[in-house]
Amino acid sequence: MSVYTELSQQDVERLLSAYDLGQLVSFAGVSAGIENTNYRVTLSRGGIHTTYFLTLFEILSHGDLNFFVPLLAHLSQKGCLVAGPMRRMDGDFVFTIKHKPAALFQCLSGGHIEHIHAIHCRTVGIELAKIHLAAHDFEQQHENARGFYWVQKQIQKGELGTQAGVQPELEQALAQIKPAWQRISEMDAPKGFIHADLFPDNCLFADDESISGVIDFYAGGFDYWMYDIAVTVLAWCKDNGTFSAEKVTAIMSGYQSIRPFTDHEKACFLDFLKLACLRFWLSRLVAAKESGDSLNPEKNPKEMQQLWGWLSHPNPLETLTI
Repeated sequence: MSVYTELSQQDVERLLSAYDLGQLVSFAGVSAGIENTNYRVTLSRGGIHTTYFLTLFEILSHGDLNFFVPLLAHLSQKGCLVAGPMRRMDGDFVFTIKHKPAALFQCLSGGHIEHIHAIHCRTVGIELAKIHLAAHDFEQQHENARGFYWVQKQIQKGELGTQAGVQPELEQALAQIKPAWQRISEMDAPKGFIHADLFPDNCLFADDESISGVIDFYAGGFDYWMYDIAVTVLAWCKDNGTFSAEKVTAIMSGYQSIRPFTDHEKACFLDFLKLACLRFWLSRLVAAKESGDSLNPEKNPKEMQQLWGWLSHPNPLETLTI
């Protein structure tokens, strides 16, 4: 249950008094997410009921949210399928309640899909390209917290790998990635805001094919766009220890229908896919360390370890269209 901070009806009515959105009809905690407290809040105005999503951020700071929440407003205004924040009458998006930063958002329709097909991958690629382009003129900047240098630091520390018994494998992986990162750094590949965590549980679908919203942008930051594409391919196209060529092609073609790749991006896609795989291998080792026996089986680090092994083979992507 994702209600770490309890709110009373009086608390909710008090925070709603800062908006001009209507009268409270109902509110209820939402069992979604693992880091924040979430409430579904229904208001009535002129006889019309509208539902919003209230989030109390248990970990992120006001400083972080002063980037992410205005970014979501910017993306919403540009027509991206995101939950736009609601502006208070004082002009702010973020406020404090029970000593926690909080914000009120539009409530997106739709739900998660159970079975991923190529049509889903194509629509995800299209929406990701739209997000990249829409965020490009957002004035603020926030570094990606889990890019190459985070990966390098975690492996060099050795704590995660030693505990999981995979430190030699991680060191070998880093030895592969370091020269690739040097090549990437010398290229003129485009950068901008990246979502950095566009897995299926962060995407809502209104029906079998249509995306209704992309959520959970709080792992994002400034980095190479192709890194974000690689994360998305890793998330949507893995298939029993390899990748589905049909799904990879669908993401790539969907994305390029909005923004074609540069030659430099095409040249370094495999390197970014390896970096993405290594990043989530490490992220899942972090989660395993923190959660112990309660680790979600869908977040098993061994899955990423297996994918890394496949990506390390000669020409693993020769059957894919990029």
